[in-house]
Amino acid sequence: MHRDVYGGAAPRVRSPLIGREALLAELQGLHAKAQSGGGSVTLLWGEAGVGKTRLLDEFTAWANAQGARLGTAACFESLCPPFAPLREAFAALSLPAPFSTERSADSPARAQALRYADFVAAVSSLASASPCVLLLDDLHWADFATLEFLAFFASRLSETPVAAIATVRSDDLERDHARFVALERILRAGALRLDVAPLQEPDMRRLVSSLWPPDAPNRDREITRICSLAEGKPYFAEELVNSALSAASTARFEPAPLSIRAGVLARLERLAPQERGILLQASVIGRNFDPAVLESLARAAPEHVVATLARARDLQLVRETGEARNAFAFRHAITREILYRELLEGQRRQLHADLAALLGESQPAADAANVAHHWDAAGEPLRAAAAYELAGDRAAARNAHRDAEAGYRAALQRRDDASQTSTLLCEKLSRAHSINGNVEDAIVYLARAVDGYAAAGETEVAARLAIRLARRQFEAARSGDAFASADRSLQLAGDRPVAYETHVTLAHFFALQGKTQEAGDRLRLAERTSGEPSTLRRCDFHMVRAALRASTGRLAGAFEDYEAAIGFAREIGEPEQVTWALGNYASRELATGHTQRALERYREAVANAPADEFGKVGALAQEGLASALMLSGDLAAARAAHAAAGGAGSTMVLMRSARLAFALRLLYLDDEALPFDDASLAHAMELALRSGETQNIGLLAGSLAACYDAAGRGDEAQQLRTRALEAIASTDLSFWLLDQLAGSPRDDERARARLHLAAAARDEANLAARAHFALFDARIAARGRRIAASKALAVEAADRFAAIGWPWERAAALELAGRPAQAREIYEAYGYRRQLRQLDEARRRARHRAGRDRLTPREREVVELAAAGLSNREIGARLFIGERTVETHVAAVFDRFDLTSRRQLATLLSPSETE
Repeated sequence: MHRDVYGGAAPRVRSPLIGREALLAELQGLHAKAQSGGGSVTLLWGEAGVGKTRLLDEFTAWANAQGARLGTAACFESLCPPFAPLREAFAALSLPAPFSTERSADSPARAQALRYADFVAAVSSLASASPCVLLLDDLHWADFATLEFLAFFASRLSETPVAAIATVRSDDLERDHARFVALERILRAGALRLDVAPLQEPDMRRLVSSLWPPDAPNRDREITRICSLAEGKPYFAEELVNSALSAASTARFEPAPLSIRAGVLARLERLAPQERGILLQASVIGRNFDPAVLESLARAAPEHVVATLARARDLQLVRETGEARNAFAFRHAITREILYRELLEGQRRQLHADLAALLGESQPAADAANVAHHWDAAGEPLRAAAAYELAGDRAAARNAHRDAEAGYRAALQRRDDASQTSTLLCEKLSRAHSINGNVEDAIVYLARAVDGYAAAGETEVAARLAIRLARRQFEAARSGDAFASADRSLQLAGDRPVAYETHVTLAHFFALQGKTQEAGDRLRLAERTSGEPSTLRRCDFHMVRAALRASTGRLAGAFEDYEAAIGFAREIGEPEQVTWALGNYASRELATGHTQRALERYREAVANAPADEFGKVGALAQEGLASALMLSGDLAAARAAHAAAGGAGSTMVLMRSARLAFALRLLYLDDEALPFDDASLAHAMELALRSGETQNIGLLAGSLAACYDAAGRGDEAQQLRTRALEAIASTDLSFWLLDQLAGSPRDDERARARLHLAAAARDEANLAARAHFALFDARIAARGRRIAASKALAVEAADRFAAIGWPWERAAALELAGRPAQAREIYEAYGYRRQLRQLDEARRRARHRAGRDRLTPREREVVELAAAGLSNREIGARLFIGERTVETHVAAVFDRFDLTSRRQLATLLSPSETE
């Protein structure tokens, strides 16, 4: 179909039916109802170009294929004699059409009686026919006699096996009150109204993409342009595509299809010359416009502008929007485009310049981007750049960092030079990119800013940005580049205060990579740097020292540093800095088992800096909250927090690792298969490993290896755990990985994993490490068949996990301790479907081995006493066994016999049930 687009006359294309499947199904259902003897009248209601006729055509083709009897007719504007469409449709059905317009009556009552008789006869004619479909297009142009009959017919639907379907253009009724009332009468009589709304953006893009040649140049840009102009209306889209393809084949630019352009210009010609000029100037303002601005631009009196807009509204060129007082908009985007193209290029440029100057003086701060647009269209790139930069500054001030990014990028594109202004723009753009999580883009513009300031001799500013560049590079797992940028910062800084910041940042890098000696050395160098550090830098210092202390078993001191950092952040008063400090503290609390404190701090961080305003920092806090909620067992709230975090497109490795690890762990707990392709998983894992950060590596490897195990890919899981163990330097966010390594076939791996846990567990404040250490040793004891020791350690671990509020880990420990009933209760209560399924499968296997209908002698003794109402402690004392042993016997019996209460135990005491 598109083969000759660039070599000859372009063939006309027609859109497929997209986004109307539900409406088509409803029409097909009405046909089926008619086949069963039930009639209906349906009005397809929508704006011009929205696809009513296209939908009717699709239904007609389908009905023809079903062998349906169809009576079709169309109404025509200013040319629709009484009953003409009904006569045409009845004739197509070979039915008599008793609609008389020539009979005279001697009184109004007699005329009404004759009309009633005609209508009854027409309904009888339809009722006597076999099931059929009556199709009327453009009913908004129908004569009133036809509309009167349809109201009569709609009140007698049960008598006729007919599906009557008509299209109504809603925008034609806005100024035609009489017809609107007549159509409303049809609806009140029993007709169904089906609204045909404009297509949503995804459906619109799919529709235009299906029409546009796949190999055409600028395909994506053209598709976006057409979708914007068509505004969800398939007919407009089809006409725009045909016009564009025709222009491409003849090398002739057409601003709009002739079929649409002619109609718009015909309506424009009905205005007086001065009115046309005012409306053309309105098109320069934009799709939406304020009459007061139009008055100033056109230098016209208010009453003249109001009169012009009233006439243009009646001609359906503009409409009042209701979005603001006295606000107007062009009826369609394409209407505005057609009128705008009627102006000469020189006229447009001058009007845009006049408008930019006018708006720059009068419009509110948020509209700086609009001013920039008009300077752009006026051919004034430097003035446009200044306005775009101002728009970016104002967006950043209100934390609209996506808008700020767009403003700064537009400004920089119009200042493609090496001036100081461009260097400052690179700095601003890099910050917006960083906040939005676009770390790689931030790196590009930061590097340009560093070079620009250094070349201009502003070495202190260059040094400060170089260390910021190092942080972005480290976030992107480019640690080599990060250290090189930090070294450059020191060279540029000399003995200036910025050296303090550089040493603290390097200490942070070393701490995250587990190089504690180097981190400590850098902090000491920072303290020896001359000058008094700022409050922000002191906040950073305490944050980094907290991380170092935590990784070296001094958690109490780390918490003190975190508190100090938060205090300094609050003193600074910037929400972003406060959220960063709170999020770091909460992450450390969560990783060490202080779950409730972590949840409280994460919630404060999220409330302080929402992800949609503060980008990366807010998203990290939200993602941290999701992880805390997951560990605490609230999976529904965790899913909601994860979704609210966004950040899927972030190039920050920590964010990508955290989001993927969360998704993987959720899949594991939900007992679902991996939906990710192996290449994307491998790439994410390689980035985490390249970062050298334990928190990235351990977190992602533990989640991914568990999913590999569950998918039967044990060898890959073990290889991944081996690589991760070699790369991590501590237990930071690595507990799941270390727990899995208790089952490693290699002695050295088990020993190394245990060393990590033992080192962390020596710190009494690290509650999570102490719990996992007990669980790890319980698994090792079970591996060595030291069952008593294993159960005792597992019970200890379960108690510790209960104390910190981690239900999944508690249940795993209880299962290892030989308390499957308690474990199952937790798995079921919290929705851990995989573990629930696995435990039930193990129970079925145990039943099969033990014999479902048998009690051992000891079990019988326990059951007898329990059935008599004795407590576990009393039973233990009577039988000289431990209370926990009694609990184990009772749980095993409950599990094997599917009991739910102790009252049911008596049913097991028949003699045949003992061995």
